[in-house]
Amino acid sequence: MTAPGEIPAGTRAYGRLRLESPAVVTRGDRFILRAYSPAMTIAGGRVLDPHPPRAGIRRAGSRARFEHLDPDARPTGAMPADPDERALLHALGDSGSAGLAASALTSRLGIVPAGVDPLIDRSVSAGHAARVGEVLVAAPGLGSRGGILLAMVGDHHKAQPLSEGVPREEARERLFAGAGAGVFERVLAALAASDRIVARDRLALATYRMALSADEERARTRIEARFRDAGLKPPDEASLAEAVGVAPAVADRMVKLLVRQKVLARVESLVFHEDALAQLKRDVAAMKATAGGSPATIDVATFKERYAVTRKFAIPLLEYLDRERITRRAGDVRVIV
Repeated sequence: MTAPGEIPAGTRAYGRLRLESPAVVTRGDRFILRAYSPAMTIAGGRVLDPHPPRAGIRRAGSRARFEHLDPDARPTGAMPADPDERALLHALGDSGSAGLAASALTSRLGIVPAGVDPLIDRSVSAGHAARVGEVLVAAPGLGSRGGILLAMVGDHHKAQPLSEGVPREEARERLFAGAGAGVFERVLAALAASDRIVARDRLALATYRMALSADEERARTRIEARFRDAGLKPPDEASLAEAVGVAPAVADRMVKLLVRQKVLARVESLVFHEDALAQLKRDVAAMKATAGGSPATIDVATFKERYAVTRKFAIPLLEYLDRERITRRAGDVRVIV
């Protein structure tokens, strides 16, 4: 009578071996198990997977996995008949969105180098795998990642109806932080090509249309007009809501919306209309033409007088011109470049 889990002599079974120290093996290698004392041969076998997943083997589907990896077993379901292709599918499934480098297939699957490209071509043609640069990923995994990305963007629209979408880099970091190089862009390109997502600096569903209420539209129009009229002396955001006759929360949302739409722009803690900043850059750049061949410069006092602004506005605006490479600071003055 055999104990539970015991493999009777003369029979075969699947199992996972945990070694005392690392061993150099690959798929298909033969091995022999021997006891220390008394010295005797216990069993022999063949490696089916040198890097199995960490999950336990006493689970539903574990036996099917062994059978898929066993070159002598008949494939079940929709698994390919080629044992190398079956092994590749499981390896890609284990790697997730991180994928598997094509160069690793020789050691991972025990395939001779000359057989790597033909195996990849067969798997890609069958729709089982996708090649992203030098990384292979499971093709169904790309589709599921796309579905997760669409759901995240949809949830964002519901939570922030006045936002144009999820920042591109935020989506990458949240869903594709461990993905192989190029996987995020591949998924995004597929969604954009199928007209399901609009991919710019923010990601939005292709069907999404931002709609403002009548009150929000009026507030947006009044706030833009107030910043446009104020020029280089914009209104204080704290008093803006009262000035245009809307609730502070509505004013805050509209200012953020106008900034995202690039109608307004933040310069440090201040907000200016983009038209005012564009006119300022043109005006200061034009001063170079009137310098008569000498270096054109401007300092804080001259700037304050020329544009009738206080130091509160002059300093941030001059630093903004430096960042825009209209001017370059040289001591206490700015050289117009």
